[in-house]
Amino acid sequence: MERIVNQRRANSVKTKTTTAQKAFDFTQPRPRPFLSNLPARIDTYEEGLAKYFQWRTGLDYYATIDQIVDFVISTKRTKVLDLLTDTGTFALRLAGRRGFLGTVYSFDSNITLLERARQRANHLNLQPVVNFNHSTEPRLPVADGFAEIAVSIFDFHRHPAAQFLAEALRVLATDGHLLLAEMLEPKTRKNRFAWLLQRLHLMYVQKNASEAQGVYYDREEMIELLFSAGFRQVIIQELSSPKSPDNGVFSLIAATK
Repeated sequence: MERIVNQRRANSVKTKTTTAQKAFDFTQPRPRPFLSNLPARIDTYEEGLAKYFQWRTGLDYYATIDQIVDFVISTKRTKVLDLLTDTGTFALRLAGRRGFLGTVYSFDSNITLLERARQRANHLNLQPVVNFNHSTEPRLPVADGFAEIAVSIFDFHRHPAAQFLAEALRVLATDGHLLLAEMLEPKTRKNRFAWLLQRLHLMYVQKNASEAQGVYYDREEMIELLFSAGFRQVIIQELSSPKSPDNGVFSLIAATK
């Protein structure tokens, strides 16, 4: 379901209910070389991320990444910033897709993850197409107007919104796109209660403080944030059908500079 928004208006949103779930493995990956199965999964770290993603969004991690890759290719943009390397799954799948004719510049503060992503790129012969770079500052080490499209997958909720969007606007060229893949959560009483339970679960069962402290927005709030930051057009595409107005929905949010 796709909507184009050119002014500060939005429809109501929907959210995700909490279900009982065993603890996921968020153990930091160990710095070791890959020995097998490089194109697919890293190890229990990536498997933990994939399981968490499905628990939080109700969607398959790899199928969703492929949908985002398809969206990026459909824009026909060739200079892509991946704002969080993490497991490298998005950058490598985009770089390896035949329909992609550009270059991916991917950034992360975790040196171990970056090295492992580089090893995967070497194994897949994708070194000319994807660049993995270390970055620890809020300001990315790229010039103003560097990219045609910047992609953030399930990471926006961890950052101060105004700072994040200002930096995204800086690195994008005129008519460039910011693509956020994020949960949109309605501010209903039922949703607030469900998220409180999830936060407690993440904090005390999963021991994952960064996710427990995440800040999510509803559709109208997200649109307002993007317009206030200086973007001029917003497209929102829901990637699942929420069961009720109280359920959140994982969405692609494309904002044009």
